[in-house]
This record gives sequence, C-alpha cells and structure tokens, in this order.
Amino acid sequence: MRERPPHRQAEFAFGRSHMQGLQVALGRSATELCEFIEASGCYIYALGENQGFLPLTVGGAIAEPERELFFSTLLTSETDALARHMLAHPSNLAYFRSSGNQNFGGSILGAFQAESTLAVPVMNGSELSGVLLIVRNTPDDFSKLAIRQVEWFASSIALALDNARMYHKTLELLAENEALHQVTLAILQKLELDEVLKIICDEAQKMTNADGGSIALLESNVWLRVMYCAGETPDKPGRLRASRSHLGRAIHHRTEPLIINRPAERTDINSRLAIPLQVKNHTMGLLTLFKSTDFDSNDARLMHIFSGQAAIAIDHAQLTRMVQEMAILEERHRLSRELHDSVNQLLYGISLYTEAAVRQMDQGNLDATRRYLKNIEESDQAALKEMRMLIFGLRPSGLTQMGLQASLAQRLKSVEEKLGLQPSFKWRISSPLEPDVEEMLYGIAQEALNNVIRHANARSISVRLAENEQHLTMTIKDDGAGFEPGDETSGGMGLKTMRERAASLNARLKIDSQPNQGTRITVEVAL
Repeated sequence: MRERPPHRQAEFAFGRSHMQGLQVALGRSATELCEFIEASGCYIYALGENQGFLPLTVGGAIAEPERELFFSTLLTSETDALARHMLAHPSNLAYFRSSGNQNFGGSILGAFQAESTLAVPVMNGSELSGVLLIVRNTPDDFSKLAIRQVEWFASSIALALDNARMYHKTLELLAENEALHQVTLAILQKLELDEVLKIICDEAQKMTNADGGSIALLESNVWLRVMYCAGETPDKPGRLRASRSHLGRAIHHRTEPLIINRPAERTDINSRLAIPLQVKNHTMGLLTLFKSTDFDSNDARLMHIFSGQAAIAIDHAQLTRMVQEMAILEERHRLSRELHDSVNQLLYGISLYTEAAVRQMDQGNLDATRRYLKNIEESDQAALKEMRMLIFGLRPSGLTQMGLQASLAQRLKSVEEKLGLQPSFKWRISSPLEPDVEEMLYGIAQEALNNVIRHANARSISVRLAENEQHLTMTIKDDGAGFEPGDETSGGMGLKTMRERAASLNARLKIDSQPNQGTRITVEVAL
C-alpha cells in the first residue's frame, strides 16, 4: 500500500485550505519564539491517526536541506527513536550532538545539523498531539525560562491542532450531510433514473476525492449493466457477466465496502473502492470509485453510510420508471380499444358503403348511389371527429403548466371549433385552485365535451366556471339532441365516469336533459 507524502498526509488530516492558514500562523509564531529564546530554528510535528508524526511547519532560520528533510520524513516508532520515546513517555528531551548519545543519534535529532535540540511533547490534556523541536547551532543548555516559553508554545500548538481537527471534521460532516441532502432531493423530486445516477456518482466522488466512478445495476443473477460512468474510470457502459467481473464478485460476496489499493509498483491502474447498493438486504448494484492515491477506512465508512440513501434513491427512480411505463402501456391499450370501437368500425362501414355504391352505380341506380355516398360522408365526418378527439387526448394536457383556464380554452379551440361547433367559454374565478380540483374538473369537462361531439349533434356549446364564497361551479351546456331522464347509460356516454370523478372529491354532479332540448351538466365543489 502506498503512503501519501508526509506533508500531504497532514493536509489530509486537517484539510488543505485550513492547513495553509494553520501553517502560516504557527510558522510566524515559531519564528518569534526562536528570536525570543535565541534559537536557530523550530520544527512542529502533528501526531497522525496511524501514530506517526506528520511534518506540519517550521520557523526561524532553517537551511533548505533541513527544510526538505523535515517535510519528506514521517516519524514512526518503527523508524525513529524520538517517536518511540514520545509515544511511550511523552516528556521533554534535550539532545546535544557533542554528547555522542547513541540512543538518539540515528533519529531525526541526529539528522538535523544542529548542536543542541530541545524536544517538547505537544499535549492536549493527557493526550499526545505532536512534538515541538527547538534547535540551536551552539551546544548551550536551554534555560528554565526558555523551556517554559517552549512549553507554553507547545500548549498553544495543541489547542490550534485540536481546533483545526474539529473544524476539518465539521466540514466533513457538512459535506456528508450535503451529499445525503442531494440524494434525498432526488427522491422527493422524482427525478429520472439517469439524473439520480449522476447525482450519486458526483457526490460520492466529492466525498472521497475520487478521480472517477461508475454505477452498475443487476439485471439478473447472471448479468449486470454498467449504467453510468464519470471521470477517470476503466468501466464502460454496457452489459457483462457478473461472475466474470470484479463488480460481480464484489456484489455477490460482500455487503461492506471493498478497498483495492493498487500496488506501489503499478502506475497503470487506479485504486478502487467498491460499495454494494442494498435495499432491504437485497443487493441491486454496485457503486465503484477510482483514484490514483489510496482509499482508506474513512472513505469506506462514508460510502457505507452514503450507499443506503443512494440505493433507496435508485430503487425509487426505478419504481417511478416502471409506473410510467405501465401508464404508457395502459394508454396504448386504451387507444387500441378506442380505435377499435369507434374509428375502426366507421372505416369498415365506409368500406361497405363504398362497395354498395359501386354496385348500385353499375346497375344505374343513381338514387341508391346517392344514399350510399351520403352514408360515406356521414361516416367520414364521424371518423374525423373521433380522430380529432383521440389526437387531442394523446397530447399532454398541459394542465400542470397552463392551469385549468388555459387548458379548457385550448381544448375548445383545438377540437370543438375546428369541428364546426360554436364554443363559448367564460371564467369567473379569482382564487387559485388546488391541483386535484383542477384535474377533476378538467376530466369531467373532457368527457362531457366528447359526449357532445359523439352523440348530441349540437351546433353550439358553452363552458362556464364561476365561484362564490363557498363553492365553485362548472356548467357545460349544449343545444343538441339530449336524452330521456333516467336513460343516462345509453349510447356509451361515460356519465358513470363523470360521477366517479366528482365523487372522488365529494363534488356534486347534476345532469339535466330532455329529448331535442340539449343537455346541461353542472359540477359543484366546495372551496
């Protein structure tokens, strides 16, 4: 497993942007301390999560070779005697080059070209947070005052490191919450599956600083499909056998995130973090992240939390797509029935009338030919009306975007007016309507208008909506053929559907009609 350079590990521990400000502030104070106690330089290390001392910053007159050595060296108990001492017994340590102390001569204390060094632990209460090294180019002892000043500065460093870690942790938690918030929004907004996959992949990359990512979903126990790729990733969209891929193995054999960091000698591949996506203990797919450096346990922890919400969002988007597809299929079946029951029958009748007209014409019977041609014309006009209604029904109503008033006006202009009726429309409503009320009224209006076209043989039709303090009333009136009271089910007029729509919102539906006196339909709904 490859390690980050020591100074990059410090950036990772405290956050790059905050790290720079911390380095500047501590470096400035370290330089002032060196001047006050007549030291040549100061080195500040922070204790990392893996119990290694990370180079943080320097102060004073540090030569370039020592500076490079400091920022390139990670002090661990396995490689450095000073690190072992501080981890086992965090206490002040004075080292003099001239003493020939073999215990620390091979440590970082001996590597720096200084005659005397004072090492002071940086303590946050009883916990070790780092170590502070003060160096001099002369073999002089450090006075009690100088040591007290260095210990005071070490206490200030401990407080600064603790604040920096808390600040960085807060930013990480905010980033986690923001990522989860984005996924939650994807659920609430009922986004398309492609949009949800993009949000999940983008947020996962941000949380782990990954260079790329992909999402694969199971199609069966044998096949899975890479649905989305972003950034630097070896995966490509497409179908593949689950048993022959790292994706499939990760899905079928693990429930926890799987880290596969690349060997140090392999520069042609990326490290990867594979996160199973599960809903109710059912694995639906895999989120895989890639980057040129190593993933760690914190990345795995974040993605384990994130994956639960991500899987719910994907499952929700898939269910939404299934519902939409079922609605489309149902609409196709409805259209098929409408075509069969209306247009198909009319076209078949036109074919029969045409054959009969040809026979009568061959026999020289012009009166009978004229009757059949008249039948053909009437059937053709009826088929045209049916097709206009079907085509208008296939178009999006625009009810959500335009509202009820504009949708009804568009319907009258697009269908009734073009079929030769004289439509009248009046809107006397000032207050906004609830979406379910608009949907109910529009559905009843559509059914009523279709009935007028199919059955009433009317010349004019009026649609009026008005409100008072308590109710909204919609009235649809035509001057057509009408029908006998109590015979509402005849002629396939769909009056049952209108009543069901009205009952869904406790609205009152009233139908008044007499033969040859037209029909009035009134809907009253409470506001």
